[in-house]
Amino acid sequence: MKEKRVFAQPKGEKLFNLRPVLFGAIFLALGILFCFYHAFEGLSAAWLLCLLPLAATPIFLSYSKGKLWAAAIAFLFLCVCALVGFFGFTLQVNRYENMAAFGEKYFSGRVVELREGKYSTALVLDDLVIEGEGQNCKLIAYLPASFCEDIHLSDEIFLRGNIEKRVYETEKFSLFAKDFGKRIFLTSSNAEGYKTGHKFNLFLFINERIKTVIDNGMDETPAAVTKAVLLGDTSGIESDLYENIRRGGIAHIFAVSGLHVGALFAFCLSLVKKTGLRRAPSWARLALVTFILVTYAGVCAFSASVVRATVICLVAYMGKLLLVKTDFLQSLGLAAICILFFNPSALFTVGFQLSFAACFGIAFLAKPIGQVFDECAKLYRHIFPRKLTRAEIEAIKNDDTLPPRISTRVYRAVSSFLANSLGAQIFTAPLLLGYFGYVSGWAIVLNSFFVPFISAVFSLLLLTVAVACILPLGLSFIVLYLPNVIWAAVLLVFEAVDFTSFALEGLTISAAATALYLLSALFFTDKWNLKKSFRFILGGVCILAFAATMVALNV
Repeated sequence: MKEKRVFAQPKGEKLFNLRPVLFGAIFLALGILFCFYHAFEGLSAAWLLCLLPLAATPIFLSYSKGKLWAAAIAFLFLCVCALVGFFGFTLQVNRYENMAAFGEKYFSGRVVELREGKYSTALVLDDLVIEGEGQNCKLIAYLPASFCEDIHLSDEIFLRGNIEKRVYETEKFSLFAKDFGKRIFLTSSNAEGYKTGHKFNLFLFINERIKTVIDNGMDETPAAVTKAVLLGDTSGIESDLYENIRRGGIAHIFAVSGLHVGALFAFCLSLVKKTGLRRAPSWARLALVTFILVTYAGVCAFSASVVRATVICLVAYMGKLLLVKTDFLQSLGLAAICILFFNPSALFTVGFQLSFAACFGIAFLAKPIGQVFDECAKLYRHIFPRKLTRAEIEAIKNDDTLPPRISTRVYRAVSSFLANSLGAQIFTAPLLLGYFGYVSGWAIVLNSFFVPFISAVFSLLLLTVAVACILPLGLSFIVLYLPNVIWAAVLLVFEAVDFTSFALEGLTISAAATALYLLSALFFTDKWNLKKSFRFILGGVCILAFAATMVALNV
């Protein structure tokens, strides 16, 4: 008699189901990570050969008998992804290393970004020309605020100043990785010059028009918050207010991501369903939704979080039109590949890591957390049984299906929201502790209010701003009156309550501790073909190892 395995589920011998796109993104990231240590820490490239056999591990653990050819193709795909990541980041590093410090020079460029400070403004220049020679990089010039009062996006300027190569320190690379990915390799301070012209760019034009309309039609603080919510530009928010919001655990509402793109996507679907567009061919509807989402992503400078959310929404919509079921984890993997293929250094940005950590937390933990809520609800109903109404008794006698009660619908909505929120916060907690030194204790409470609030008002906010952009500037204060009043009322909460007092902080966390923490969370998911008891044992072991590591680091 064949011995039964004590830990495997009856449904198959595979440890987990292989998702090629997701694992392709993981190995793409591993290749980039290896290249980083090779370029900045001197790790020998020969060790890359040790990375490639790792590609056989997921293939072996998810191998199905009789599909050796599929396993071979998957193994080759993962190896290619690792090599693409390695050489992609190598090209970025080589571009940076080939840039020399130029010294005192004349230079010109087109303004693609303004970063306003208290006493100076940083202008990011593209189409850079240094003394007649074009450069394949960007430069950030620090100029007096008075000089930049008449400078706008897409303006062309001519300057003279000392040009130096930016220094990206290894231990602080995550803080500069965004600029590294944008090819901002040079810097200049105390430059002097003048504006020479204007070069039209549609995305920059829309971005600046939105900011101008908001500034003209709203009070200062509501305007700053509106620009942050719509465009991700937090430069206008007062530091004390922003710190209070960040400590409250809801600063993610200013990082344009799935919350914002999802709300816009839902608005687009509603527009298609409730108008004559529903009779249009499927390709035309897809083209319209794609145009709207991609345009919005372009106005937000194609940030990693916007691209990730846009890809997921479009993949889901294409699957719906083609009647093909989509997989959230596969969509996440595709989004990560799209971002890292074109910009490998995005892997090291805090925004990229937090964005994908939150999504993976939802994908892996929302269901088991929801199951815990359901078990608690069953226990509550068992202890406090509800008396059935006469109509319900009659329906049961006639074998009729009872419609869900209002309380049941409310419970499902609240439990789903809390499960998703908790899953996202569990996965992002070690990153917040590592990068910012704290984990907010207010996060659950404030997210329970602000996430539904943003979802509800985002489309309205975007629509009113769009209308204000079309109308003459003098009418903007009328069109934006309601958003101005709403934000003024909401911000009273952050002016009245100090959210910096309740937080877990003062702890040091390492990469090894973070890995143990996330691994313990993964073992509590249902993505493994293992018995629940065995998964919980493995998760418990990882938790104990994580606790021991944290004690060693902080005691």
